[in-house]
Amino acid sequence: MKRTQEIIQFTKQPYIEDVGPRKIKSIQFSLFSEAEILKLGEVEVYRGVYYESTKKPIPNGLLDPRMGPPNKNGGCETCHGNFRECPGHYGYLVLTLPVYNVGYLGTVVDLLKCICKCCSSILLDDKERRVFLKKMRNPRTEPLMKSELQKKVVKKCTSMTSGQKSVTCSKCGYMNGMVKKGQLKIIHERGNRFLDEFNAAISHKIELKTSVSVPPEIDPKAVYSLFKNMSDEDCELLYLSDRPEKLLVTSIPVPPIAIRPSVFVDGGTQRSYAIIFVL
Repeated sequence: MKRTQEIIQFTKQPYIEDVGPRKIKSIQFSLFSEAEILKLGEVEVYRGVYYESTKKPIPNGLLDPRMGPPNKNGGCETCHGNFRECPGHYGYLVLTLPVYNVGYLGTVVDLLKCICKCCSSILLDDKERRVFLKKMRNPRTEPLMKSELQKKVVKKCTSMTSGQKSVTCSKCGYMNGMVKKGQLKIIHERGNRFLDEFNAAISHKIELKTSVSVPPEIDPKAVYSLFKNMSDEDCELLYLSDRPEKLLVTSIPVPPIAIRPSVFVDGGTQRSYAIIFVL
């Protein structure tokens, strides 16, 4: 028997499934992970150029034909549709290092206040941790109450490291200080106790005649690693509906060419939308 092959037809018309009215059970908002962005994209974009000298789009550039027809006379190399038929396809841009998402910088700071900056465990002792987790898992606890519980956890952990105080992690023994937000950066002040112990530990070094200061800033790469090591149970305790490492940016989706076309005007001058220059 010959197996019939289903042909997928691409179109710019919206897809409407006529199955009658439906009832929405729930809505959950989330961020794309790096794996999801790579799965969504058709091509990796790593060249910040548009056309060759022959006015042909450069592969892996901002107008790669795999993201859609670059102009009215071109075609898409993904769905083989023309400018009128192809809806466009996403690309992806992989960052060398993670960066903070400015929209969630405050959330990142709150999470860092609650976890150990070495082993990613929650800073609460086991008894308090079990009490908060039991309340959070109670099926009768409403979302607003869970949000209040999360604020209490953050407030409790913040009070443990306020001022020049520091708290020792019960799991690994690491000394954690106060975490606060700077200008597009996150600062971890370890406190006078840590600095005194650190300088005492290196006091036998003859060549070090002065005290040594420890850089207080936490870089995004370290934060990304800490969030990846957090357990699902601690994420539940902090009322996170998804993995916290998604709060940092590691890959950027490149919009389809259909929503950012680049055309040539009189005289061969190229005109592109501002979003291309942002990329």
